[in-house]
Amino acid sequence: MGLAGHIMGYDYPEEFSNWRDVDPAMLLDTEPIKKVTKAQFGSAILKLSKDADLLVLACDFDREGENIGFEAKSIAEKVSGSTVMRARFSSLSKSEIDKAFTDLVEPDENMAMSAEARQILDLKMGAAFTRFVTLSVRERARTKGVLSIGPCQTPTCGFVYERELAIRKFDPKDFWKIEGIFNGNGTDFTGAHRGGHIYEKEKADAIFSKLKNCRTAVVSKKTVKEMKTNPPFPLNTNEFLKRSSKYLGVSPEQALEIAEQLYLSGFTSYPRTETNKYADDMDFKKILKGFARGDYQDFAMLLISQDKITPRNGKKDGHDHPPIHPIKAGSRAEVEKAVKMPRAWDVYDLIVRHFIANLLPEAIFEKTRFELTAEGELFDSTGSVQKSAGWLAVYPFEKPQDKLLPLLEENDVIDVKKINNIKSQTTPPKKLTEAELLTLMDKHGIGTKATAPSHIETNKKRGYFETKGKTIAIMDTGFTLMDALNSSVPILIKPDIRSRIEALIQEVEDGTKKFPQALEEGTSLIKEMYSHLLKNRDLMVSQIAGTITDEAVAADKKNHVGTCPECGRMLRMVITDKGRFVGCTGYPQCKNTYPLPKAGALAVQRSRKCKKDGIAVIKVGNKYFWSVGIGPCFSCEKEKECFPPEVIGPCPSCDGQMFLIATKDSRFLGCTKRCGHTQSVPKKGRLTVTDKVCEGCGWHFIRVKEQGKDAKEYCANRKCEAAATARKDAIRKARARE
Repeated sequence: MGLAGHIMGYDYPEEFSNWRDVDPAMLLDTEPIKKVTKAQFGSAILKLSKDADLLVLACDFDREGENIGFEAKSIAEKVSGSTVMRARFSSLSKSEIDKAFTDLVEPDENMAMSAEARQILDLKMGAAFTRFVTLSVRERARTKGVLSIGPCQTPTCGFVYERELAIRKFDPKDFWKIEGIFNGNGTDFTGAHRGGHIYEKEKADAIFSKLKNCRTAVVSKKTVKEMKTNPPFPLNTNEFLKRSSKYLGVSPEQALEIAEQLYLSGFTSYPRTETNKYADDMDFKKILKGFARGDYQDFAMLLISQDKITPRNGKKDGHDHPPIHPIKAGSRAEVEKAVKMPRAWDVYDLIVRHFIANLLPEAIFEKTRFELTAEGELFDSTGSVQKSAGWLAVYPFEKPQDKLLPLLEENDVIDVKKINNIKSQTTPPKKLTEAELLTLMDKHGIGTKATAPSHIETNKKRGYFETKGKTIAIMDTGFTLMDALNSSVPILIKPDIRSRIEALIQEVEDGTKKFPQALEEGTSLIKEMYSHLLKNRDLMVSQIAGTITDEAVAADKKNHVGTCPECGRMLRMVITDKGRFVGCTGYPQCKNTYPLPKAGALAVQRSRKCKKDGIAVIKVGNKYFWSVGIGPCFSCEKEKECFPPEVIGPCPSCDGQMFLIATKDSRFLGCTKRCGHTQSVPKKGRLTVTDKVCEGCGWHFIRVKEQGKDAKEYCANRKCEAAATARKDAIRKARARE
């Protein structure tokens, strides 16, 4: 019978289910209970095994597969005392399945119990830490969300956070580089000054001044070397996931799921393996014969014709499965028919091409380097030519960027077409790609070949980070949580303790440590982290709760004023029985406040900036403006700079400018020099000063739009002859229509 992943799972007894009634620390000293979670499968096992003579465990041969088999074994043993054996295989080819069931072996209890240890330790840490952090923050901030802390999930997010922190803290520096455009034998090519990045502007200017009028240079040295690029090592799971992400843009979780389906459909070998070296008795020609037709025909025939096929092996041997490789050839139509998933063919194509590339010879390049001398200054120019494609012929994912150089010899004189002094800035680190994140997880022992993609996916589902193209961008919730943990309980986001727990789990699998001992040591490590959490609870909660509050305030556009210059938290308008003021969300630690007008509706003007560095500008009713931290704008000497008058045109009576004046009850035009000249404008309708200018007087046209009527656009200058003529013409036309 077929199983469906784990049919049993660990959980705490029912009395521990209420978060508020149970101290999270109690979970660390309570042993969880393993129960059947898929009852129908449990019943089927009992029924089938009752009268069986032999039980064979034939799950995937890895840590989790062995554990799933032992779950079935533990259920069967309730009604059966029959022998239990194991069928081990790495592909679903007929020959290997026949061999696995012919040569049955003993089940590997150590491997099964290593997975058991991981389940228990992960549950203890995940449940206790998530409850502790979530409940602690809820005491200080209004939030219903769960702040999930996971033994692998959190350090995985920690890698993304640390990269984002480095980007945000990066301080760019100016530098200069001197580049030359040269011409030899009719071919232009570039060369870089030997000084590289020059951080002193004076030094760069001095070199440029020396070279800017230079017209010739000499090839002072020429070096030609043959360079070989080796084929890639065979694919293990981590390398497969990294290359799927890097070359295909397929996420690790999706890539592993596709590989699983390719394996179940018989196209490829088992996709979860740490091994990147083939066994000595690997029959490559048998596999390659299937590819003697189709897309890979030329490469397959070339390899088959050789007396001996030698792979380029790595050094990792997990002693479980061979590297990921094709089992049978399939066309695009056959693969897509069998595996109903987007990008299935692309993943299969990558696996096949990687397999063939590993068996082909190295690629050979001829690398040329010129040392050029101009006015005593040295320039370098390098280029390469591909002499033999080797494995690159079948592997289009890695394309060499050849820079062709002209055929020159030492002491040849060449032309200098141009010298450039280029100013640049140092750039911050780039955001992590999923491939780089997988490399970090593998290096620090976070997760396993099977679980690494799920830890990345969990962080996405929690809203901690997201992928944009091939890069990973941390989200506000993730950064807030990691930042708080990093400043209060850094041990939680660092990979050190998780690496030690993973090592314990591996020791159980290797048989060098007993299951109870590993649980005891692992629980002790988790308690060590929990003690740090307890000790720094207030600091952690203060940061997380403060950020949650600040995010809520920032979203309240009506009352959010700006950022507090004292502590960096949020400023908001506060109304009490005694009055209203601007206060900081950091209260009571930060007591920074600013007064507000006692009367009038308040509206923050986000598009206006105070010339005297006030915190924000607020409009008070329809009467005046108020700068937070400064006071009323009408009493400020910079009022006209902040609120320049809306000028219509030159004043007919003096050398001032006519501008629009609006009060609560009326609007009219007045002179900036207050000469006494005024002019009325329509009192109804929305009035706008346009960019169109009257040819007669130079005034801007005004546009008036009354509700239910067409908009009118005209020159409002009563002393403008052109405007007067236009008004008479309009009246005459209106009468003619009547």
